[in-house]
Amino acid sequence: MTNSDVFVCGCQGSGETVDKALKNVSVDGVRFLSAQRACRDGISTILDSKNRSSGARCFVGCTQEQAVFESVSDTSSNTQTIEFVNLRGLLRGQPGLQSSPEAAAAVAALAAYETEFQVEPVPAVLFKSQGRIAVVSQTDKQLHHAQTLANNLTVDLLVVDASGVVLPAKRDLNVLALAVDSAEGYLGSFTLNTRKTNPVDMEMCTRCGACVDACPTKSISKDSFAIDLGSCDQSGACIKACGEFKAISFSDMNLVSAREYDMVIDCTMPGLFADRQAPLGYWHVGDSEQLMLEAMLDAVQTVGEFEKPKFFDYKSGICAHSRSNKEGCSNCIDACSTKAIRSAGEKIEVNPHLCLGCGACTTVCPTGAIQFALSPATAQGRAIKTAVKAFRANGGKKLELVFHGPDFEHNWLESAKKMAAINAGKSASSDFSLLPIELNHSASAGPDLWLSALAFGVDRITIVQSALEGAHYGEPLGAQVGWVNTLLEAMGLQRRVRLLAVGQTEQLFQPSNLVASGVQAASFELSSNKRTRMEFAVDHLAEHAQKHAQLDFEEPIALPASAPFGAVLVNKDKCTLCMSCTSACPASALIDNPELPQLRFIERNCVQCGLCVETCPENAMELVPQLLLGPAAREKRVLNESQPFHCISCGKAFGTKHMIENMFAKLSAHSMFERNANRLKMCADCRVTDMYSAKDEMTIFEVKK
Repeated sequence: MTNSDVFVCGCQGSGETVDKALKNVSVDGVRFLSAQRACRDGISTILDSKNRSSGARCFVGCTQEQAVFESVSDTSSNTQTIEFVNLRGLLRGQPGLQSSPEAAAAVAALAAYETEFQVEPVPAVLFKSQGRIAVVSQTDKQLHHAQTLANNLTVDLLVVDASGVVLPAKRDLNVLALAVDSAEGYLGSFTLNTRKTNPVDMEMCTRCGACVDACPTKSISKDSFAIDLGSCDQSGACIKACGEFKAISFSDMNLVSAREYDMVIDCTMPGLFADRQAPLGYWHVGDSEQLMLEAMLDAVQTVGEFEKPKFFDYKSGICAHSRSNKEGCSNCIDACSTKAIRSAGEKIEVNPHLCLGCGACTTVCPTGAIQFALSPATAQGRAIKTAVKAFRANGGKKLELVFHGPDFEHNWLESAKKMAAINAGKSASSDFSLLPIELNHSASAGPDLWLSALAFGVDRITIVQSALEGAHYGEPLGAQVGWVNTLLEAMGLQRRVRLLAVGQTEQLFQPSNLVASGVQAASFELSSNKRTRMEFAVDHLAEHAQKHAQLDFEEPIALPASAPFGAVLVNKDKCTLCMSCTSACPASALIDNPELPQLRFIERNCVQCGLCVETCPENAMELVPQLLLGPAAREKRVLNESQPFHCISCGKAFGTKHMIENMFAKLSAHSMFERNANRLKMCADCRVTDMYSAKDEMTIFEVKK
C-alpha cells in the first residue's frame, strides 16, 4: 500500500467536524493532518512539500472547494497531484451522530479505500470532429438556431416539412428537405440515411426562381422553393426551366441516400436513437429550447481531436457466444444499451467508439471473457478489503457499501439523509455505517465483486442507479442481484445485495432486521479471472455457513436462470454419445473419455451458456441452473456411457453400442440399406469391401460404364 497524507479541515471548529471525528482513528499507511481554513489562506499548508511525506499520495478530505485547489495548484510550482476524498460529506451523511464511533469508523474505511484504490492507465480511443453537424427537425422552427451554429460550424438543417421555410438571404448553411429514416455512428462518424421529401434539391438549387415563374399550377413557394405535391401536375415545366442545374427531380423521391456528419442535434420525437443510449456527438433535444441551447454550446466546443478510455478487455478464447454457427450466450449483446456489441462469428465484436463504459457487459458475462478495464475488479476488491480492515480496526460494527455512478452530486448522501428524516418525522435510525463508492457506472461492478466484498466482511451492498441507468440497466442488473441473493439465502446469510433507484435513497436510513453477517474476513487476493474470484468468494461464504449455521450442502442449491453456474441433464435414451457437445463447450465442462465411450461433466466449469443444448443433434440436453458446493463440483462425473460396438466383420471398435443401435433402427428400412442392413454394423473399411464384393449389386463404377 502506498503511503498517503490526508489533510482534514475543521472548518474553524463549527459543528461536528472531521478532525474531531478522526482524533482516535488509525489507518495503516495513512497520516491524517490538520489544515485549518485549508481552502482559503491555509491552502499553502497543503501545497508546501515540507508538510508532506516523501513519496506519499496527497489527499484533501473535502470536495466542496476542489476547483479552488485545482486553480491554485495550476499556478504554483507544486507538481504533485492533489486528490480529493469527501470525508466531511461522508460524516454528515451517516445515519447516526457524526461524532459516534461508527461514523468515525466509516471515515476510516473511506480513507483506507481511497488511498488504496489506484489503477494503471488504459488505452485511449480517438475521436476526430471537423465540425460538420446535422440539425434534424420536423419544421423550420430551428432555422434561427441553425444559423447561429453556422457562425462556428458547417451546418445542414434537415427539415421534413420545408413548406414554411423562409430561406435566408445569405447561404451560410444548407436547408434541405430531407427525412431521416435511420442513423448510426458516433462522434466524427455519423451516417444518416435520408429520403427527399420535396423534389427540389436545395444543395443544387441556385434559388434563381425560374421554376416558380414556369410552374403552370403555382405549386412552388417563392420563399422555400418547396413544391406542393398536392397541387402539382408534374408537367415537367419546372424541370425544363431549371435546365442544366438539374436541381429538380420527381423520380428519386423514394431513394435512400447516406449523408456523413461529425455531430447530430435531433429535434424530432422520439429521436433517432430512441432504441438505445445515444452515442457521443449526438444530442436529442426534442422540442426543448433549453436542451437545444445546451446542445449548441456543447457542439461548438466539440471540434478537434478527443480521447476517451477503452473501457473493456476481451478474451475471445473463453467467450461462450458461439461455436460452429450455433449461438450460445448473448448476455453482453442483450445488456449493451448503446448497441456497441455485435455477433461476429464465434466471438463478439465491440465498437470502442460506441462503448460508453457502463460495464454491464462485464457484469453479465458468465466466463469473464469481457472485463472492465478502467477500474478492474482486482483493484476495487483490494481497496474494499483494505477499507473493511480499517473499519473493523476502528470499532465499526455493521458496514454497508453503497455503489453509485459519477453523475451523483457530492452531497447526495446528505440530501438523502435529510429527506429520510423529513419523511419519517425523526432522525435517521439505520444501524449501518455507510461507505459510498463511486463507480464509472452503477452496472460496472457485478457478482464477483459483490460476493468478494461479502467474503471480506461487508454486511450489506446497495447499488443506487440514476434514472438513466435504471431505465437501461435495471433489468440485467436486477437479474444478477436476484441469483446472488438466492444463493445467500440458501447459505443462511439473508438477502444482502439490493438495487435502489435514486429516488429510493432514503431507504439507506431506515431500520432493518438484517443482522451483521458475522463472516470472518477472507484473506485471499482477487484473481484476474472472474470465475476464480467468484469461486473463492462462494467457497469462503459456504465455509462460514457450514461452521456457524451448520448447514449441509450435499444437495445443489437451485438458482434462477440468470446464474452463471449449473448442471446439464442428459436424456440417455436420446443421447448417442456423438460428443458434439464436448467440442462446443467453451469451458471444458463437458469432456469425453479417451479410454471409454463416456460423456463426463465437471460442474464447476459450466457457465450455462447453452451451446451444448444448441449443438446436440438429438435434443438430448437440458440446462439446470444450480450451484454444487464442495469437492463434488470439481470431480468428473459420468453423464452417459455405453459399451463400444465392434464391427461384425473385422471386430474393430468403431462406435458406441447405443449409437449403432439407434442408427440401425432409423436406417435399416431405408432403400439404400434394406437389402444389406448389416452394413450399418460394419466399420467404414468393411462396408466398402462388402459393397464391391456383392454379386447381386450394381456399383456406381458399373453404372458409369
